[in-house]
Amino acid sequence: MTMTMETLADLVPTLGYSDKHGRNVAGSVRTSAKVYQTELGRIEADLADFDARWGFGRISRYPSCFDTADQFRTWRKNVRAAIRRAHGHQQPTTLSEEWQALLACVRENQGKSKPLGPNSDLTIGVVAGVASAAGIAPHQLTSAWIDESSRMLPSEPRKSFCRGIEGVNRVLERVPFASSGFRLPNGPLPVPAALRTGPTSWTRAAKNPDATLIWADFDRIMEIRKFGEENPQIEGTPSGYKDSSVKSMKESVQWLLGCLGAVDLLQPGMDLSEAITHANLVAAINHWIAKRKARGLPSDKTTLHVHTSRLVQMALEHSDPSSKEAARLRKLRKAPAVKTKSVGRMSVAREEWIKEFDRDTALQAKVHQLPETLMQRAIPVLDRHDRGLAVQKSKLMMALRLGVAAAQTAILFRASPIRATNLRTLRMRGTGAELLCFDLVDDDRMRELRLKLPGAAVKNGADIDEVADDDLAPILRWYLTNIRSRLIKAHPFGKNCRDSDYLFPSTSTSASEASTFNRNFREGLLEVGIDMQMHQARHVTAYFILSVDPNGWDDAAAVLNIDVDTVRKHYGWLDRRKASEAGREKLRQARTIATRHRKGHFAE
Repeated sequence: MTMTMETLADLVPTLGYSDKHGRNVAGSVRTSAKVYQTELGRIEADLADFDARWGFGRISRYPSCFDTADQFRTWRKNVRAAIRRAHGHQQPTTLSEEWQALLACVRENQGKSKPLGPNSDLTIGVVAGVASAAGIAPHQLTSAWIDESSRMLPSEPRKSFCRGIEGVNRVLERVPFASSGFRLPNGPLPVPAALRTGPTSWTRAAKNPDATLIWADFDRIMEIRKFGEENPQIEGTPSGYKDSSVKSMKESVQWLLGCLGAVDLLQPGMDLSEAITHANLVAAINHWIAKRKARGLPSDKTTLHVHTSRLVQMALEHSDPSSKEAARLRKLRKAPAVKTKSVGRMSVAREEWIKEFDRDTALQAKVHQLPETLMQRAIPVLDRHDRGLAVQKSKLMMALRLGVAAAQTAILFRASPIRATNLRTLRMRGTGAELLCFDLVDDDRMRELRLKLPGAAVKNGADIDEVADDDLAPILRWYLTNIRSRLIKAHPFGKNCRDSDYLFPSTSTSASEASTFNRNFREGLLEVGIDMQMHQARHVTAYFILSVDPNGWDDAAAVLNIDVDTVRKHYGWLDRRKASEAGREKLRQARTIATRHRKGHFAE
């Protein structure tokens, strides 16, 4: 008999929840009637259907019956867990008596000033669960079983399993135990080796004498690219080839050497032209694809295309290959295994997103008011906390993320749509500060804010010098006084940032970590119902300019700080759409003319 949500709501008290949490789960199940817009008895409580309909992880959109993404997230979590329990999917592994006794001993000896670190029982518990399911007692753990079991686990559980093995070894080493209902192995257990291969000895840092010629050739080629071919040792006028490009080329060479080393194709004393050949590149590509497939990972065509393109270019320009070898190298860049449509143009996903944005006028209006919307969502939570009322740490943290996202979007849309790295590393005070604004804390009078970035810090090497809109200053002042100060002095989870010259601080004196910075932007916008990544702010900026003036290619290029040809390449579909609309209008006019009244010959 098929289970429905109505049946599930009645079953909740029998699923092992505490009284309070059980009431919350039952309420979430009953809310499903509003979510599905039908009666509970007509909604099937099927886990596969529920997951297919409502998804996992981050939330881009949610039903209109929820006010916030957080409400939807709680409903989805509670209902999914209830369905799993009702169908018996979430039955915890029953630990054997010996493992239970071992974990009890661990709990007694873990924590501050004790032999084992806090939460040791959790990582050892992972090993206990896997071993109990296989009928293995603690003293029966062997190297062969550990290796086989770890290989069968997904990435994250495997890491926990390995830490659990290390935990068992610490018990052997530090905890004196007598006969306490369990037995341990006679000696330390081997920790499973990492699945990925170790670093090759042919990297630049390894200083392998066998690789001397390769890296000498590499240095020569990079000097030519930076300072010209006639006299590369004299630093006259650099060609614009930046250090970041040198680093990228080095990464591609090291990728090739790592793959060739794994298949034993490196010979002592070989030079770079002998390493970058068509045969070697094919061998490296095949090894890369096979290695990733063995681990259950996709081949990652973008990485292959980038590395192959760099290496082929280096070989064609500096190694003087034969005409036949050169033709094979050029052809390799277009091979199906490494070719990707996203290189050199806007990715398909991003182009589809901006086209969808073009059709959604409500979303366009939301984006224009995005900084204020984010502020309005954060302010009530911050005010409640300031009044001494109870606020969950997670909700307070979300309010701070909303505040950071408000500052991020305000700079992107009201100063300059700079790239994520430049935005993350903006300094607000001190010598060379890119956005002087810290004095807004003490002086809120209206004044000009200017965003200045030197070309050396920008991807295309062009300077940025923009005067911000007047409505940026109030938002930054609110961010500095209400958000940044809390991150430094009163972080909800005690991870206080350090005060530095950076507008977006971190726990060190550096700028905010990239992962934290991007998460604040992403989750802040999702919380107000907008699914947008940081780089898409540049696409939105170009779209707004070209939607007002279809011929504003030069204006869009100036604001994005890129050349006009790149704007036309990425946003030419807007021009085609306008032309199509104009063409359709002419067809409608022709249809109207064709159906007009005409005087017939008979009237004459």
